[in-house]
Amino acid sequence: MKLQTTMFSNRFPGKEVTWLLLAAAWLLTISFIIDNYWAASSSSRAVAKNLSQYIQTVQKDFGLLASDTQLQKEVYFNKLPEEKLDQLVQKKYFLFYYNRAGKLLFWNTQTILPDTSILNATDTLGFAKLQNGYYAWQKHTTSNLQLVALVPVKWNYIVINEYLQNNFVLKNIAHNAYIVSPVITENAVVHSLSGQKLFSIIEKNKEPNFRNNNASIWLRLMASVLVFFVVHLICLYFLHKRGIFFAAALLLVALLVFRIAGYLLPIPLNLRQFELFDPAVYGSSGILRSLGDLLINVLFALWFISFFRKFLLQLNIRALVSPGLFVKWLLTILAAFILLAATFISSHIIRSLVSDSQISFDVINFFSLNLYSVIGFMVLCCIGIGFFFLSQSLMYLYKSLFPNSFILFIFVVCLMALSYLSALVGSLSGGYELYLLLWVLLFLYLVNSVNIAFITDKLVVSRMIFWIFFFSVSISAIIIRENKSKELQNRKHYAEILSAKSDPASEILLNSMLTDFKETYLAANFYKFRDSALSSFFRDSLIGSNFSGYTNKFGTKILVFDDAENPVYNEEATSYNQLNTILNTQANPTAVEGLYYYDVAFDRFNYIAKKAIVDTLGKLDGYVFILVTPKMVSNEKISPELFGKGIYNSIENTTAYSFAIYSAGKLVNSHNDYPFASQLPDRYFANHLFLLVNKKNHSELWYNAGADKYVVIVKENRLFLESITLFSYLFCGFLLVFVVFRFLNILFNSGFYIRKVTENLRMNIRSQIHGTIIFFSILSFVIIGVATILFFINRYESNNREKLSSTIKIMERDLKKSLAQNWLLHDTLRMNSLNNFENTIRQIADIHGVDVNLYNLNGDLKASSLALPYLKGVVSTKMDPRAYFHLHQEKEVQYFQKEKIGNLKYLSSYVPLIDSAGNESAYLNIPYFTSQSNLKQEISNFLVTIINLNAFIFLIAGIVALFITNRITHSFSLIGEKMKRINLSTQNERIQWDRNDEIGSLVDEYNKMVDKLDKSAKALAKTEREGAWKEMARQVAHEIKNPLTPMKLSIQFLKKSIDTNAPNVKALSDNVANTLIEQIDHLSAIANEFSQFANIENSNKEVMDLNEALRSVKNLYTNDTQTIFAWQILPVPVLILADKTQINRLFSNLIQNGLQAVPEGSVPEISITEEVFDQYVLIKLKDNGVGISAELQPMIFVPRFTTKSSGTGLGLAMCKQIVEQMNGEIYFETIPNESTTFFVKLPVLKDENVS
Repeated sequence: MKLQTTMFSNRFPGKEVTWLLLAAAWLLTISFIIDNYWAASSSSRAVAKNLSQYIQTVQKDFGLLASDTQLQKEVYFNKLPEEKLDQLVQKKYFLFYYNRAGKLLFWNTQTILPDTSILNATDTLGFAKLQNGYYAWQKHTTSNLQLVALVPVKWNYIVINEYLQNNFVLKNIAHNAYIVSPVITENAVVHSLSGQKLFSIIEKNKEPNFRNNNASIWLRLMASVLVFFVVHLICLYFLHKRGIFFAAALLLVALLVFRIAGYLLPIPLNLRQFELFDPAVYGSSGILRSLGDLLINVLFALWFISFFRKFLLQLNIRALVSPGLFVKWLLTILAAFILLAATFISSHIIRSLVSDSQISFDVINFFSLNLYSVIGFMVLCCIGIGFFFLSQSLMYLYKSLFPNSFILFIFVVCLMALSYLSALVGSLSGGYELYLLLWVLLFLYLVNSVNIAFITDKLVVSRMIFWIFFFSVSISAIIIRENKSKELQNRKHYAEILSAKSDPASEILLNSMLTDFKETYLAANFYKFRDSALSSFFRDSLIGSNFSGYTNKFGTKILVFDDAENPVYNEEATSYNQLNTILNTQANPTAVEGLYYYDVAFDRFNYIAKKAIVDTLGKLDGYVFILVTPKMVSNEKISPELFGKGIYNSIENTTAYSFAIYSAGKLVNSHNDYPFASQLPDRYFANHLFLLVNKKNHSELWYNAGADKYVVIVKENRLFLESITLFSYLFCGFLLVFVVFRFLNILFNSGFYIRKVTENLRMNIRSQIHGTIIFFSILSFVIIGVATILFFINRYESNNREKLSSTIKIMERDLKKSLAQNWLLHDTLRMNSLNNFENTIRQIADIHGVDVNLYNLNGDLKASSLALPYLKGVVSTKMDPRAYFHLHQEKEVQYFQKEKIGNLKYLSSYVPLIDSAGNESAYLNIPYFTSQSNLKQEISNFLVTIINLNAFIFLIAGIVALFITNRITHSFSLIGEKMKRINLSTQNERIQWDRNDEIGSLVDEYNKMVDKLDKSAKALAKTEREGAWKEMARQVAHEIKNPLTPMKLSIQFLKKSIDTNAPNVKALSDNVANTLIEQIDHLSAIANEFSQFANIENSNKEVMDLNEALRSVKNLYTNDTQTIFAWQILPVPVLILADKTQINRLFSNLIQNGLQAVPEGSVPEISITEEVFDQYVLIKLKDNGVGISAELQPMIFVPRFTTKSSGTGLGLAMCKQIVEQMNGEIYFETIPNESTTFFVKLPVLKDENVS
């Protein structure tokens, strides 16, 4: 069965397929070349070449600076202008100017300082590993200065976190694929400008998850799109040739092949290289093993369902199939099963996206959402659209076959669902499945009652908005339910964690454990750690010596390091610096001396202890770290915070929860501003560990920790805000996905031809008004949102500046008072007691809740409340060059600037410390590391509000646009309908319009046109009647004259024969009589044909079965053994509104025309084929005649035109009038000297149209 598809559907698109596959092959070839030869990280040699070019470019720039004597003078005499300072600071490499005495006069970075090996080296060029990375260096010496340039190659921080990453400086090099080595090899060497070998690049062992280059990834994705388009074209071709079910099966097989190949092979690329395909993000089964796999599966399913639906809705299923009772029940059960399976599978996927993943759907906290959240929302929207398309297709199939059996379908759905739920009794999740069944019934009711027009594929905005609203509400309800359940489980775990942190019994166990780790004992046995054979046994004996009460509750790790901080046979790769960072920045003391705890996350914490092992001579042997993990929490990889001090990992520092701990009936600890009672309130736990108490605006979770201790965690109830926000996200997501889906549908169906795409994208007035109103609504919100966010940022920065300004002034006074005795106010800061001084700095920093750095007048760090990053080389101990310039050279009293360490951005404030004599003695600095997180929280709250407003304004704008467009387009529709009814043969109606507006002017012009048209129609009708009578009289006269001439000649010849007494008068009389009878019959036929043509308009239309009429015509030719007939008439009735006599005449004329077209000597072959579509029936009548020449084709339906030597030429003209009178269409296709096919397209009647 043929359908209306694309431009390629009538022929195999071989040319297009060939070009597309060639293009895909070229894209894959180019991507392979890029991955293996062209990319900067395609090989170690490519990496070395890329780094060589980078270093040589820096060398050229450094050479220009080394020759700039004016700049050197300005640096030497401390007269450097600010604009030159900015230029130097913006360099991609690091510059240092030393005088001949070795004093650092200028530096353009706070990142690193050259070490003494570089400064004292005799070479002018080299390579070095410094504290925070690998550098190429170059020196240049003048008479007064020594210039040093450090060119960063790859970072090597002591700790790695979200803002400190050990990457190559060049972004296009994979940091985990190559090693920087000072050992010169033969393969991949980095050269200087002079050709000197600096260092080598060594490729690590090829990882199983090979990473493609970014350009290669895009090329492979483009090639995949082209292959998918080829599959789509082939399926469209077979759709035309073999039908919708074969094409859909072919597409399904192709998609399954693609997915299986994608699971087993790196096709089209290695998908596992992306975190999107990491099961740690999401994974629920072997098929849905990652978020990326889920996305691909959902997109493929949506492709298949939309393909099947689009062309299924064009079929008249009932005209093709006439099912019996058994088939009816079978199809009903099958449709109900598919619908329920789709419902439960979709519901399971939606729930698993929340419960089985690390994807955040915390829509209230905007910045907790990430790329995976966006993809998760996209998957949810695709699931909703796919489910709707699938159910739409199922309902169309079912209602087409069984139009009056919808109640039966509902009954079967309920019966099957209840049977399934009965089998799951005992494992149902709180009645969720019953609610899901009720949702299905509601959905079916809405589908059946909203009067969805399944037949049309046009976009109806109001209907679309309704279903988007429905699915947004439905999916939001599921996510909120799962979020609530997940949050409650997390809160229970947090309560257990809080109980464990403050558990005296646990601390007694830990104290007992630590007695086995006395420094004297470890010092005496430290050699055992250094022995590979004894190390593991000794560690196990230390842990195993504890009694079972400890080992049952805690897991213990012992990590040992030598005096150079190198690991000693440790089983994991945690470094000394990582552990020391945690101990110094994140750890909090416990009641046990020397034991600390640190939070890994809200629901995870570890204990840590450090022992410095000194031998009997006082020499440091090494360090022993003891890591203890409570077994109620999972042991995660150590990830130290350096600047945030781990505050975001601790539930004690969050604003999301309030908690309190009660012991012996009294409140012993509380957090946040929730009004907890000082005495334990009465709570009846009924032998349960947990008790949930819902109050007006809060939810309290009580935990009975035993031993008369209770923990309560309180969360603010924000259900309404969460529901509204989640609905807004989903509503906007559905709109976006729907728009993208429509565009891709247009793109594919247009064959990627720009002209056809443009034609399909053209919008009518209604859509233009809708689009304009909605576009400007969204645009206004975007503008308002951006402006407001910029205002927040500026205001927040201003507030931070004010806060830092006031704080630093207070701290300046405190330092002057507290430390006046600890320094001498000279050029440099001298500490009488460094430890006391640093303790004072930390105390002042803790009081004000900020970090503090103190620099001397040379810009050297002398004390810090957070010294570890400076001591371990994450940043240098020099002051920021811009800040130093403004305070030291410009003598400003305060300086603010944004600074950056790795990827961490923060606001920093500097002030000079002035002694009583008015002289500068030091520089005080406050780095405000938490400013960005607080700003994000404020912007997040605003974005939640504006997104909610945007969604609802969008809804309101859509409704307003709908009313406005209906108001406007209704007028145009009225005028359009009137114009459609304009007919010269009838009296045309005027339009009544009472309002005096723009449309009223249009109506006035229309009414004037109708009046003029009526007058013209009357004049034209009179003229046409006269002309028609003249033409008819001429044609009748011509047709009558032809038989009268032989009649006259025959009678004259007979008279002459009688006058001459011819002997054969009697025979002549018989011949003349026969001729006269024959010509009289011909005259009668001519009269009858003209009469039929004239009376076509006088038809008697009635509802009739077309197939019955065709079978009647077929019976007329049953005895014709000289002609080969091939009849393909459908067995089911095809109802049309027509005159039976005219239908018989129509097909009789067409068959007769076909027989007459067959040349003498050939056996006539006539085939009649019937096909039924959704709106019409198509009858094809094909002959094996001589065809119709090109010059005759335009006149074939013209009255009185004939290609035969005799006849009136009214046969085909009469056929055309009969068909058009039924609002049908007749046309033909011809192949000269081979065949002609006439197509008759007649509208069919639906059951609801049959009275």
